[in-house]
Amino acid sequence: MSMVIDEHGSRLGKSGRSLYVKTVDGRVVKRSMYNLNEVIVAANCSISTQAIELLALNGVPLVLIKRGTPYAILHPFFHHGTVHTRREQLAAYLDHRGIYLARTFVIGSMRNRRSILQYFANNRQQSSPNIAERLEGHVTDIRNIEAELETWTPRSERIDGVRSELMGFEAHAAKSYFAGLKEIIPEKFNFDGRERRPPKDPVNSLLSYGYTILYSRILTAIAACGLEPFAGFLHADRSGKPSLVLDMVEEFRQVAVDRLVIRMLMLKQLSPEDFVADGTRVIMSDDARRKFLSELIEGFNSNILHKGKKQMTMTQAMVHQARGLVRYLIGKEKEYQPYVFRW
Repeated sequence: MSMVIDEHGSRLGKSGRSLYVKTVDGRVVKRSMYNLNEVIVAANCSISTQAIELLALNGVPLVLIKRGTPYAILHPFFHHGTVHTRREQLAAYLDHRGIYLARTFVIGSMRNRRSILQYFANNRQQSSPNIAERLEGHVTDIRNIEAELETWTPRSERIDGVRSELMGFEAHAAKSYFAGLKEIIPEKFNFDGRERRPPKDPVNSLLSYGYTILYSRILTAIAACGLEPFAGFLHADRSGKPSLVLDMVEEFRQVAVDRLVIRMLMLKQLSPEDFVADGTRVIMSDDARRKFLSELIEGFNSNILHKGKKQMTMTQAMVHQARGLVRYLIGKEKEYQPYVFRW
């Protein structure tokens, strides 16, 4: 479970083996450390060193968010990560494993995009056959790109020599995917494709916010398994850029964030009036952000099928994928299987 602090002026402290939050109006809420996955602070808040110590000793990360974007994650040291894991992770960048992993992350993303669009196409066969047909067309486009990527022969043995090609495959699939989403998202939200910097419509505002929260979950899973968050494969190295986090996020964007955004808009849980213009970007109101964050965290803690048969929470699936990556890197597994969502 997650603990979210979103009232300005609150104080996070420690009381025995529990945490407490005291608000400016004097209300006090206690939270046991049992089954606590993370603490998210999305407001101006004072935090005691005793509370930080309790979180660290129990392996619980503290995520600090401002205006919808995590700007710091206080993460405890882990004792079960090994130097061997990181040595192999860095070595993989220079051999065939780097290309293999980068391609696998892209393929996982494509399969989940197909799954989302296919689900909505099936649901519209009777009510909106024209929309269903167009969605099927996008599913076919992505499937064809995926097939081309699976038979693609790299021109180099190192990821640096082929990254632009892989990103080209990913961009082509993403274009078709978001064109498919445009078919099913209500027109009143003015969605015309993915725009990140800045998000210029409600849908992109939701996606950007959801992805940043997802980044913190993936970062926690990666760190817990002893991997280096800043040494990725598909995404290039850059100072301050957690490229491995961005790599692994590709497997979970659709299931963790995209389908929630679509569901909330289609069920009218959010409306255009829940968003306001802030300069050149569109942001959520405070109430809308709380509602979306609550649903997002509930999704992280909900059970899903992993590899079509095993029930686990989405957060557990992220850790499972990070462990699978470790096992591949150190030679205990011959391949790395991306996470693919099953409806």
